[in-house]
Amino acid sequence: MSMSIYTKQDYYTNYLKDKGVDLNEHLEISHLEGKINIDPQPFNDFIDEFRDEALTKWYAPRPFYNFDSMREAVFLNNMGYNEHNTFEYNWGIGAKHNYILKELIGDANFDTMTLDRETAGVRLLAYYPGQGIPLHTDSFNSFRATNGLAPGEGEIIRYFVAVSPWDWGHFLQVHDNMIHHWEPGYTLQIPDGVFHTSANFGIQPKITLTITGLKTG
Repeated sequence: MSMSIYTKQDYYTNYLKDKGVDLNEHLEISHLEGKINIDPQPFNDFIDEFRDEALTKWYAPRPFYNFDSMREAVFLNNMGYNEHNTFEYNWGIGAKHNYILKELIGDANFDTMTLDRETAGVRLLAYYPGQGIPLHTDSFNSFRATNGLAPGEGEIIRYFVAVSPWDWGHFLQVHDNMIHHWEPGYTLQIPDGVFHTSANFGIQPKITLTITGLKTG
């Protein structure tokens, strides 16, 4: 009698199958390429000024995660993703940094993204060579909690915005879409519940923004 021996990877693979995730099925994603005006230098200056105030973290289960996000984090940690390969510098959770980053982004860009600037949550993320964020989905629970939103209330949108130009080893994968060769200001929507991953296996820092907000138009 043969027995099936699961590897650590099999648990995540079977989880994806149970959710009906199939990389052979193409997913169309929404781009705003060429419409967002981002100058990398002010963001680089911000990092230099506030480097010591960054939130430093790595991918792990967190109290505000929903059930699926918690499972994903457990699977990933069990596979070997840890503080040594998912380390990030993160600015914007605090009110001071969030305000400054919104100023750097500017009203015109918020209008283009059709996001409410006042309630938007902005995160500036720096991944240095050898670091990345593994395969996961976003729940927006932290954004909802910050703005007092009940589950399902409001139309929440999250954008990936490139700050640094694309370089060796920089990539973003959203379902079956491999994103690379971007320029500063390249913008796309990360759909709710869609699996994605991003990493820096190059030689220069990968600096990006995630902007989460309520749709205004």
